[in-house]
Amino acid sequence: MPAKITEEKPYEVFLIGDTGNLQRHKADPVLETLKCHFDKNQHSAVVFLGDNIYPRGLPPKNNILYKDAEDALIAHYEALKDYHGKVLFISGNHDWNKGRKNGYEYILRQEKYLEKLFGQTVMYPSQGCPGPTEININPNVTLILINTQWWLQPGFRPIGQEYGCRVSSEEEFFEHLEKIIEKNKDKRIIIAGHAPVYSYAIHGGQYKLSHHLFPFTLYHKKAYVPLPFIGSLLPMYRKYFGAREDIAHPRYRHLRKRLIDMFKTKKGLIYAAGHEHNLQHITKNDNHFIVSGAGSKLKYVLQEGKNLKFGMKAKGFFKIKFGNDGSAVLSAWVVDPVSKKGKMVYEHNLS
Repeated sequence: MPAKITEEKPYEVFLIGDTGNLQRHKADPVLETLKCHFDKNQHSAVVFLGDNIYPRGLPPKNNILYKDAEDALIAHYEALKDYHGKVLFISGNHDWNKGRKNGYEYILRQEKYLEKLFGQTVMYPSQGCPGPTEININPNVTLILINTQWWLQPGFRPIGQEYGCRVSSEEEFFEHLEKIIEKNKDKRIIIAGHAPVYSYAIHGGQYKLSHHLFPFTLYHKKAYVPLPFIGSLLPMYRKYFGAREDIAHPRYRHLRKRLIDMFKTKKGLIYAAGHEHNLQHITKNDNHFIVSGAGSKLKYVLQEGKNLKFGMKAKGFFKIKFGNDGSAVLSAWVVDPVSKKGKMVYEHNLS
């Protein structure tokens, strides 16, 4: 457990991802639930874990999707404009034009638009760079933001000083990440990236029978086109070979392996991600892996697994409360029609 560091008040971090399908023109139930947890006497930060705009990020103004995408960002701002704490966004595959080759211009456009709304830079790593970006949000807690989509993105990806990036190679990225972790070894560390390291859901290769019988429901929940036997080919391919956004994909596997190897020697580290449209808490090698991608969409997740402490398909978010004594308490909150603050469905002390 990290050493005790004196600080005036505890600190809370809210982790919420995949909010890009939020209500544009009326109060969004997930963000309204989140707002009920804000306390002006409590220091805190909100981290949006990517896929901030569905379906394809922020396109050019002449694109038919522009107005709806703009409204999504405005809806985020309207929900957070009176929030007293720190607001941070990272990017996901949908923010990079759903992983298309021209995604770089989409992410730059979103970063600038968010900066205009909030009056400061809130999207990190900035400029579409891979990161890592270190943010000391509290004397007890360091947040490290990484751009996992940079690793999975086809087409142009910025790197090097000419594009405003701190690293000049993939290897240098890992070296910097290692240095930041080592520098903060006596503190609580949260590493946040859009793509999970572990998952007991679809991107992690977990499917239910209906996905084999009706494989197109992987992409649209109402696409019930029966393809018995042959329909299993799609889930099997994604489990063992992987689409670009799946853990099995070669580029994803490379990033994941390097991160796992690094994390093995860092006990008590917390890695937070979105991408999967559900809530998960996974423990492995004395570290904690949180998936909080249930901000506006829902998809299948297992409820039991070897290292899975908690899995739930429900709209909501995770909260971590860090105490001055080095403690950290993780809780999961979901939208509840009878309580504005939502319902706490899970709580766990993070050792």
